[in-house]
Order: sequence, then C-alpha cells, then structure tokens
Amino acid sequence: MQRAPLIALLLAVLATTGQGRAQASLTAALTLHDPITGAPTTADDGEPVRLRVQLTDPVTGLPPRGVDLLGWVRGVAADNPGCERAAQNYRATRRTPLGSVDLNGILLATYNSDASLSVVDPKLNFYSSNLVAAHRLDGAPTSVATSARQMRAYVAYPDDGIILAASLTGPDRHVLAEGLPGVTSLVTARTGDLWAGDRAGQVMRLSPDGTLRETRRLGVDAVTLTRPRDPETDSIAAYTSAGAAFLLDGATGRDILNTTFSSPVADLSIVGDTGLLAVLRDAPQAEMRYADAPDAPLTIPLGKTFARIETGPDARIALAYTPGDSIVALIDLALGRVVQSVELADASVSEVTFTDNAAFILSHDGGFLGAIDLATVALGKAAVLRKIDLGAKTERPEGTDGLLVPLFPSPQVIAVEPRFQTGWLVGELASTVEMPPMDSIRLRGGIPQSLQVIDRSFQEVETGVFETVWAFDAGARELILTTFAGQLSTCVPFHVRGFVEQHALTPVRLVREGAQVPVAGEPFDLVFQVTGPDDRPLPLPGLHLMVPSMLSGTMVEATATADAAGLLRARLTLPHEGPFVVQPRDLPQGLALRSALILKARSEKETP
Repeated sequence: MQRAPLIALLLAVLATTGQGRAQASLTAALTLHDPITGAPTTADDGEPVRLRVQLTDPVTGLPPRGVDLLGWVRGVAADNPGCERAAQNYRATRRTPLGSVDLNGILLATYNSDASLSVVDPKLNFYSSNLVAAHRLDGAPTSVATSARQMRAYVAYPDDGIILAASLTGPDRHVLAEGLPGVTSLVTARTGDLWAGDRAGQVMRLSPDGTLRETRRLGVDAVTLTRPRDPETDSIAAYTSAGAAFLLDGATGRDILNTTFSSPVADLSIVGDTGLLAVLRDAPQAEMRYADAPDAPLTIPLGKTFARIETGPDARIALAYTPGDSIVALIDLALGRVVQSVELADASVSEVTFTDNAAFILSHDGGFLGAIDLATVALGKAAVLRKIDLGAKTERPEGTDGLLVPLFPSPQVIAVEPRFQTGWLVGELASTVEMPPMDSIRLRGGIPQSLQVIDRSFQEVETGVFETVWAFDAGARELILTTFAGQLSTCVPFHVRGFVEQHALTPVRLVREGAQVPVAGEPFDLVFQVTGPDDRPLPLPGLHLMVPSMLSGTMVEATATADAAGLLRARLTLPHEGPFVVQPRDLPQGLALRSALILKARSEKETP
C-alpha cells in the first residue's frame, strides 16, 4: 500500500520529463529567398518567395534525419490558438483554419483546350472556387512543363522562338527565353533547370533565369523529351523518331546512356535509372537498351505495332498500347517478353499509367478505369482487369496525353474526364461498383487537355533543411511547423510587405564636410556625405551631380566618387558668384532627397 503513492509520483515525474523533451526536441530557423536566384530577400504582397527552414537538434547541435516537415501560414491575430495547440489540431485533423495557406499537399495544373492554364488546390474543392491561379495564353503552345522548385509553368512557342514562364501562385507571366526557334518539347528537373528539345535535333539546358547553360546535338529531326511520372526521379530521356536517344541525370546533366535504336521509334520510356525501352514504328516489337551494354539490344516481340509504351516505377512491368485501339500488352522486363494481354470489349484505350502496386487503363469511350494488380502479372496467368465505373461514356480525346496521372507516393491516380471538367480520384484497391468513385476534384477554368501534379510541401534539399515556394498576402504572418511524430510545434513569424511599404521612400540629405567657401571661376573640391533619417551616412560608391545657379540659368555638372573613408568627393568650378544648389541625379532606388545642399560662391575680391 505504501508503494502505490511512490509509483504514482515516479510516473508523474517521468511523464513531465518526457513532455519537456518532446517540446524541446527540435528548433527551427526561417529565412526568405528569391525563388529564382536563391538570394536572401523580403516577402512582398502576392509575390512568390522561397521559405527555407533549417531544423536543429538543440542537444547535439546537428540537423535531424528522417523528418517529414509539415507547415502552414496564418495571419497574426490576438485570438489565434497557441502554436502547440495549432500543431496538435493539425496532426489530429489534417486541416488548417479558414484563411490560412496550407503548404502540405499538391496542386493540379491543367492546360485547357482554349489555350488557358488553370491551377487548382484540391483542398479548396468544397469552397466556391478552388482556383488559385489562371492564365490566358497567347495561342496554343507545343509543350507545357511545370516546376515545383520555382512554382512556375513553362510553355513553348516554336514559331516565335520563345519559352514563356507563368507563375503557379498568381497572374505573373513573362518571356523566360527567346531566340530559340523550333522548341517543341519541355521537361523540368528537380533542381529547377529546364530542358528543351527542338525540331533540328538539339537539346538545350536552361537555368531558372532563362540562361542557356548547354546545347547538345542528338540528330537532325525533332527531339522528344520524357521523364518518369515519379517526381523523386531525376532521369530525363531524349529521342528522335529516327531512333537516336540518350538518358541523362537531369539534376547534374551527367550522361547515363547514349544509343541508337535499330529502326524508327514510335515512343520511348525510361527503365529504372539505367535503361531505355522503345516501341518501334515499323516493326511489331520493342527494344530495350541498358547503360552497361548500349550496343546489345534486347528485342521483345509484341505481335503487332504499338504507338505508346509506359514502364512501371519498379522497372519490372511495361504496358504497350495505341490510343484508340483496344489491346494492351503487358511486358515482363525481366523475362523480356509479353506475359499477358488485355483486350477491351466495345471500348478503346485512352491512356495508361502505374502506381507502385497497380497498372491502370483509362477508357473514355468505355466510361471506365481498369486496374490490374501487378502481383498477378505473370506468365501463364490470365490478366485480371478490375473495372471502376466513371459514370458516363464520352468521346475519346484526340491527341492528348496527361489525362491519367499517378499521385506518387500515394497509391492513387487522377483520371480526368474533360467533358465534365472532373478529375476522379481512384485508389489501387478501388472496388468494382456501378457508380463513380466517391472522391473527385472539380477542374475549373476550361476543358482539360492535360494535367500535371505539383507538390508544394516542404522538400528536404539537404539534411535538416526544407524549402517550399508560395505567395502570401501583405501583413504579419506566422509559419506554423510540426511533424507527423510531433517532435516540433512552433510558430516562426515573418512579415509580408504591402504596396505602400514596397514603394516607401527613405528621406536623405546631403551633409557637407568642411567650411571652405568656393571662389567663382576657380576649381573647388566639394566633400560631402549622404545621410539617412537617423543622420547616419549611407555608403554610396558615387553620384552624378547637377549644380544649377539660383540667380541665372547656368548649371554645372560633376561626378562625385567615394574615397577610402567613404566620403564623396567632386571637383567643380562655379562660373560666377552667388548661390548654387547641389542636387544628385542618380540616387539609388528607394531614396529621396529631403533638402538640397547650398553653395555660395564669392568673387576673387571678397575676403572669405
């Protein structure tokens, strides 16, 4: 009986100690950076800014490993719940308060048939609008690519020779690069670099600011670029219809494989991170090349020609198909042969894709999405296609790709129905019932022709350092940070400048050093400083000066340069006696002259 109070006391002490450790387990520091250059900056109203969070273990002083950072931004208000409570609420509900910006999850960018670009936030699906950005483009581009690193979309206009950059956070749109005629294919790397292929067989690598970093020659005909659907993969492939192809690391530009297929290529897919698989245009076969034996192709008979090829993320199974046809061939890449086939009844294939454990076949005119469990794909077994009804049969879209998109690492896909402007969310284990899936996303803004997924969650760019990009409204803001395991619950304040703050001017004045009175007609050394509101001198490398007379129309010009002590020095000659006004012509942006400097020249006969 006497031991019970002692045990209760020990448990209470241990619980208190554990809570203290959990609350103090990690610390966070926030810095703001330009999304394009990476330079430190301030946040401005409606302008994208990179949030860089560095986590540290206060016990060891080292960055933590294996942490998934969660965050959202709210306005500072007196009635806000505390940081720990806000973090606990999010971990319990996965929802953020009304008016906050949730930085966890995905955005959907759709290119529409009316040459518009729409950006949708699925978490706003039940609000009056889920659009977060929209652009009306100047005509139909040949290629559209998106970059989560810069939160931008890139569109190519080969006839004009330009690549346009459109913000995914707002209305900003500008020409990124020009003088690039014939660009027809674009892909982005996780680093933010943009790769472009043109009609003349060239592949170009551009920096996020539009600088051309390198150019490669692949052949003499049009280049098509492709990359795996998994956003964590850096591999990029380029090929021409004649059969020339290469595989490279998109982050570093390092060559992995250079090869030429035996005959013209209809389509090509990346196998793992070291191989290429192509379906040939003029032969009923596929051909696979690996980096360790680029000149030793593995030929896979298909029984008929196909126009498209798609490879699963584990590089074990591939699907060959032709849009508008009813047959899909399932290829086991380890065996190097077709092991199963699917023929749709009274329906045709629109597109196929993979998740980690399933293959999906979309049929618009059949009104369904077919799912195949990859564990059941084996030689000697019949293919088992599980049909998920999409609610209605519609006309198959012509000439479009990107209407069936996986949501890696989630075991889901989005199947887009353009006619109803709807994206159906379908899981690997979706059941076969005569009704559409329960989850869908309204794709507002137009009739979708292609869809791309952008992850705006915090990404770990180095150990313990996480980054994301978004734009915020003006005012005082708080970034609330937590983790799935609750090692961190904190608020980090930052400020977003509004229009007035962005355009506010700092009043300055010119303060002269010394009291020498200038003599009319004789050279005179003017020494002065530019001081701010606190009367502290501002370091300036130089100024161009206008020195007009207050008695006549005469004006003298001079150039002031800074000496070793930081003083500005200018030599000038005042043409006659009387007062002159010293005015700078090129004060740096943000500075405004509050009062001018007056010089009074004397004649030679006057005594100073």
